[in-house]
Amino acid sequence: LTGADLKILFGIYDYLRLPTEVIFLLINHCVEETHEHQGAGKFPSMRTIEKEAYCWYNREIMTLELAEEYLLRIRARGGEMNDIKRLLQINGRNFSSTERKYVESWLDLGFDLEAIALAYDKTVVKTGGLTWKYMDSIIRSWHSKNLHTAEEVTNGDNPVKNIRS
Repeated sequence: LTGADLKILFGIYDYLRLPTEVIFLLINHCVEETHEHQGAGKFPSMRTIEKEAYCWYNREIMTLELAEEYLLRIRARGGEMNDIKRLLQINGRNFSSTERKYVESWLDLGFDLEAIALAYDKTVVKTGGLTWKYMDSIIRSWHSKNLHTAEEVTNGDNPVKNIRS
């Protein structure tokens, strides 16, 4: 570690008041993320670690327990993201930053995998392929109608069916 690196680490410890065990988890998390996105031989810069430390600080992740809970949620979200990547037939690459924002927003809105699959199918049938903006408009439309699961979408997105009921 260079002198500048040590200054950054000390700033995380002293200024942000993150405990050492939280800093260790933070650094390990940053290394894992970098390996996943850039390859096993790459390591995060100290600036990346510092930025992530500020994110943790702003989220009030100040104890080992909170850090472990946060990392569990991130891992679960990563599994959901991989499931959606397979569903959308995206192979051999990660989501672009824009694609990631779309998918994260859908998950944040409360959509399950099956509902996203329905939106994907509807998009492919209508446009002939994956058109992110079109798929997003479908999902936002369902959200405005408070439809978030495949069952809710199937039962609630067909006005003709509801009138006959």
